[in-house]
Amino acid sequence: MKVPLDETPLSVAPAEKRESIGAIVSRLAVECRERDVTLGGLVERLEGRSSLLLVFLLALPFCQPVPLAGFSTVMGAPLAFLGWRLMIGGELRLPRRYEGAIVPKKLFPVLLGGAGRLLRWMERHLKEQWGNLLAPAWVARVCGANIFVCALLLALPGFIPCSNFFPAFAIALTAAALLESDGKMLVRAAVASVINLLFWGTWGVLIWLYGWAVVKKTVTWVQSLVCAG
Repeated sequence: MKVPLDETPLSVAPAEKRESIGAIVSRLAVECRERDVTLGGLVERLEGRSSLLLVFLLALPFCQPVPLAGFSTVMGAPLAFLGWRLMIGGELRLPRRYEGAIVPKKLFPVLLGGAGRLLRWMERHLKEQWGNLLAPAWVARVCGANIFVCALLLALPGFIPCSNFFPAFAIALTAAALLESDGKMLVRAAVASVINLLFWGTWGVLIWLYGWAVVKKTVTWVQSLVCAG
C-alpha cells in the first residue's frame, strides 16, 4: 500500500526524534542500488516524510561537476512541479503521471560518492538556527519559486561542465533549510542561487555572442584536461 506524502506545514519540524537526512540517504542508496526504482516507490520508502525530503533526494545526485545528461531532464520535471506547488502555496503531492518515472539505479552510488561528501558537509552545518528568517509565510513561496527556476535550468539538455551542479546545489540547500528550519542554511541557499543565476547568465551571454561553438570548445577543453590528468 502506498504511503501518502506528509502534508504538515513545511516550515515546522516535527517534535519527535526522527531519522537524520544522512541516515535516510545512506539507507536508500543501499536499498535501491541493485535495481531501478520508480518515483512512487521512492515515496513509499520515505515512509510519509515531507515532500521536501523528496526534493532534496532528487537534487542531491546532480550536485557534482559532471552533467548527468538525460537523467537531469527526467528528474527536473517533478522537481519543477513540486517547486511550483510550494510557490503557489498548494499541496506538495507528486502527481500520478510522475509516479511511474524511473529513478535509475546508477544515480544511487552517486549518493555515496561525491554527493555523499556534500551531504556530510551539510549535516555538520544543519542546525535549527536563525529560525526567525523562516517565520514569514512568503519565505516558503520564494523558496518554491527558487526551486522551480533551478529545476527548469537543471532540466535543460546539455553537456556544459557544472551545468547540473549549480541548480541542483541551490535546490538541495533550499530543501534542507526548510526541512530543518535552518535560517543560516537558507542564507547559504540564497548565495548558491545567485551564483547559479550568474553561471547561467554568463553562458547565455557567451552563447548569444559567439553561438554554440563556445560550448563545444569548452567541453573539448575540459575533456582534454581530464584525459591529461
